[in-house]
Amino acid sequence: MNDSLNILLNGKIVVGKPGETILELAKRHGYHIPTLCNDPRLEPYSSCYVCVVEVEGLRGLLPSCSTKIIEGMKIDTETNRVRKARKAALDLLVSNHYADCVAPCKETCPAGVDVQGYISLIEKGLYNEAIGLIKEVNPLPAICGRVCVRPCEAACRRNQLDEGTGVGIDYLKRFAADIDLESKTRYIPKVADPTGKKIAIIGAGPGGLSCAYFLQQKGHQCDIYEASPLAGGWLRYGIPEYRLPNDIIQKEVDAVTELGTRIFYNRKLGESLNYFELKERYDSVILTIGSQRGTLIGCEGDDAENVFSGIDFLRNMEITGQRYNFEGKTVAVVGGGNTAMDCCRTSKRCNADKVYVIYRRTENEMPANPIEIHESKLEGVEYLFLTNPTRVNKKEDGSVKSITCLKMELGAADSSGRRRPIPIEGSAFDLEVDYILAAIGQKTVVNFLDNVNQYADNGELKTNRWGDIDCDKYTLQTGIPSMFAAGDGVSGPATIIEAIAQAKVASLSCHQYLMALPVKPLSKEFISRKDNFRKLEKSDFVERYQQQLRKEMPTLDADQRINFNEVELGYENEKIALSETQRCLECGCTEYFSCDLKKYCTEYDASQGKYNGDFKEYEVDFSHPYIEIDNNKCILCSRCIRI
Repeated sequence: MNDSLNILLNGKIVVGKPGETILELAKRHGYHIPTLCNDPRLEPYSSCYVCVVEVEGLRGLLPSCSTKIIEGMKIDTETNRVRKARKAALDLLVSNHYADCVAPCKETCPAGVDVQGYISLIEKGLYNEAIGLIKEVNPLPAICGRVCVRPCEAACRRNQLDEGTGVGIDYLKRFAADIDLESKTRYIPKVADPTGKKIAIIGAGPGGLSCAYFLQQKGHQCDIYEASPLAGGWLRYGIPEYRLPNDIIQKEVDAVTELGTRIFYNRKLGESLNYFELKERYDSVILTIGSQRGTLIGCEGDDAENVFSGIDFLRNMEITGQRYNFEGKTVAVVGGGNTAMDCCRTSKRCNADKVYVIYRRTENEMPANPIEIHESKLEGVEYLFLTNPTRVNKKEDGSVKSITCLKMELGAADSSGRRRPIPIEGSAFDLEVDYILAAIGQKTVVNFLDNVNQYADNGELKTNRWGDIDCDKYTLQTGIPSMFAAGDGVSGPATIIEAIAQAKVASLSCHQYLMALPVKPLSKEFISRKDNFRKLEKSDFVERYQQQLRKEMPTLDADQRINFNEVELGYENEKIALSETQRCLECGCTEYFSCDLKKYCTEYDASQGKYNGDFKEYEVDFSHPYIEIDNNKCILCSRCIRI
């Protein structure tokens, strides 16, 4: 009997052993065949059909885990037919895989922060490690822990329980970040050996700081050029200190510069900084310029004195260090976003006698953080909902006399998904005010196009129809191959966490360019979701989980806030933080990082919705003290039974 067999494997002659399966042969010769049901310690079962291969002369595909090799067999493990069959097998498996790979909090975070992971580390008292996990995708946790808009908390399934409040995700992030900043074992990432590549980053806001943080770790030298005297961008010049103290901003800026990043201040591209200089000195440029220009109300008379854009109002005080004096005055803030909240709450701190927020929809449609709305009311701000300004009336000296408004009612939904406000005929009224702050939008100023394109060796930098920087939406590479962009300058006014998320993308693309790799986005990751089968309801949670009230953030009393001291004081001790971590329902799967099903579904671009229809839903068995039995995740590999 021969003790060896000659096999043609993927066009190459290899030697096989009698009794060996195709899977064993391929593995021994360095070819990977995916399989979910196979275990070398058990008899083959051939249930998953993911390991199929093509054998010449045979009609169908064969499961490699149970097919023994024979002399002269010709095997292909990676043909189009094989890949198509594997994808179909995976599509079928996940069509009944009623499970969540990750929690909704992580999925809704634009940066993809592993919320469940860092809450688990905080629960164990591993604060430096928690910050290390956060900083893999978000280098500004102490800042975001104070001013993020918290889409993660809105998606938290704890909201389904009777207490009606999600886990204090941002409060916990702030708690760990503040401890880490003062710790002797503060988290500092490793920096790779220098590559010799240099990158110029335009703008030291959240996008620019994040780009530098990610790229400096790759060994590239990052230099940031900032038009203002200090770093932070809108974080410093747009968010008041009672929400985000400047010393917190500076500590997180320092955590970026300690990696080797340099920041050059009072350097503005197209004015005090020439693109020719950058092109000569740097291998790549990243534009993180933000959206810097505020807009006015857009109605008759809004050119009156004492009418300011909201962002100019906030920025002027930070640049000059002087506060407006609104003592005895009435201020109207037009808008319903977070900038409007900053303007109205700041106006109260500037001693305004009366502050109105004028918003054309109802409070339910306001995009501002609900916490900000709540705090503004505590501080005495008054709201005029379903109200729209139509004219600013001037005094003889050109200053504001009053603002004419119309009452509104809500009609059908518009493109934003919110109901469109419709004027009520004959409802006009005048509101006497001394100052008007327009917080209804910002625009990107790209006044360096000529300077850049004049000296660009190839390609062209352009803006889109909204006036933002034009670039590839997946890689954020501009029309100039060596130039990338991120943040509000690309998207228009958005959020801090969205700017950080874009910085991660631009950084990857820039790194690929510098390393002469194809500039392409990360492959789409397969994620199994229970919501793909049915919408989860309150009844899915109330019987399984106990109620546990949220640990609210301690704040300054309302009568102590006529100053710029930080209003939110932070959790007082570890016991409070520990209690809040225990409210986490741990929605994501513990096998997220090691799951072969997820890995192969990503590799073969499987779709959970390919085969719609009925699915099995089981109660999870928690009766064992150490083992959780969740048959919803079963893929019928029968390994547990065979063992």
